[in-house]
Amino acid sequence: MKPLHIFKPGKHVAMSGDSFSFSESDLTATVLAYDPARHEAPLVIGHPKHDAPAAGWVQSLSASAEGLVATPTQVDPAFAELVSKGSFKKISASFYHPDSPNNPVPGVYYLRHVGFLGAQPPAVKGLRPIELADGEGGVIEFGDFGHEASASLWRRLRDFLIGDRGLEIADQVIPDWQINSLAEAAREHEPRPSFSEPVPPITEESTVKPEEIAAMQAENERLKGQVQQHQEQSRKARLDGIHQSHIAFAEGLVSEGRLLPKHAPALIAVLDFAESNDKPLEFGEGDERQPVTTGLKAIFSDLPKQIDFAEKASKERHGGGSVKADLEFAEKNTDPDRLELHQRATALAAEKNIPYESAVRQLI
Repeated sequence: MKPLHIFKPGKHVAMSGDSFSFSESDLTATVLAYDPARHEAPLVIGHPKHDAPAAGWVQSLSASAEGLVATPTQVDPAFAELVSKGSFKKISASFYHPDSPNNPVPGVYYLRHVGFLGAQPPAVKGLRPIELADGEGGVIEFGDFGHEASASLWRRLRDFLIGDRGLEIADQVIPDWQINSLAEAAREHEPRPSFSEPVPPITEESTVKPEEIAAMQAENERLKGQVQQHQEQSRKARLDGIHQSHIAFAEGLVSEGRLLPKHAPALIAVLDFAESNDKPLEFGEGDERQPVTTGLKAIFSDLPKQIDFAEKASKERHGGGSVKADLEFAEKNTDPDRLELHQRATALAAEKNIPYESAVRQLI
């Protein structure tokens, strides 16, 4: 059985009719005090006096701003099947009062048991009710509460962790299945046609002040802003990496003589556009589909050489001279940009005593 959300801080009315206020520090004290060696809280049906029979046990407790979460252990398979079928849709916590003589740890609210509640009172009147046991002094018992608000808050916190630390960390801290279980519990408690006597709603006095609500809303907006900022930064970093890879590809084509330098910016822009969205542009059908950038790179890689840099460099090294090479370019009505690139590369190669191809790459 998954962890159980059994209680939350605030002012609550016990089954006895008395009101009790539980702060987050009270619930923290309950978590710290809980020791199965002193008293292991059982999972029971209803609120029996002697906590019998036990359908399982509470292995440990944890606390958060939303309340107490109990981790069950040794759950009876038959009972777990009944719970999964919806026979017990409501949950209830029972505590020993700090002043109770039976309290294993006097001074704190110690968990006595976790009760699973069944159907509502029947519509047929006059039937003798089933008597489980008399009430026990010093014990405070509470009914269930909704999980919709809890699921919403945990979902927002999980989304923030995903944006800030990544999905793997979020799954370790706040697993998605736990939030889904809270949301499912909320849906199960939605109004349904019933032949049972309707239970009058219990109004709970809110202990949250308007300024606290405003502060929580402001904090929520701040967290949403951080998530959005992180997402934008991640997208920018991804696009920058893609852009640099496209620059390197275009420079490689130019250095091989397959692409003129003046055409490199256009090619880079087209490749960037094809991968600018979260889902890159694709072409083809079925298993033949592939990214547009893959097809473009294949086309440009198969182009014949426009400039034979190796041949020009060889002539320079064997005394051909830049004047002769320039004349060869001019005689062929070469593009002025290509001629200028050749002249600059020739001068740089001679100045630094480096290969002609390296000079071209540096100038590009």
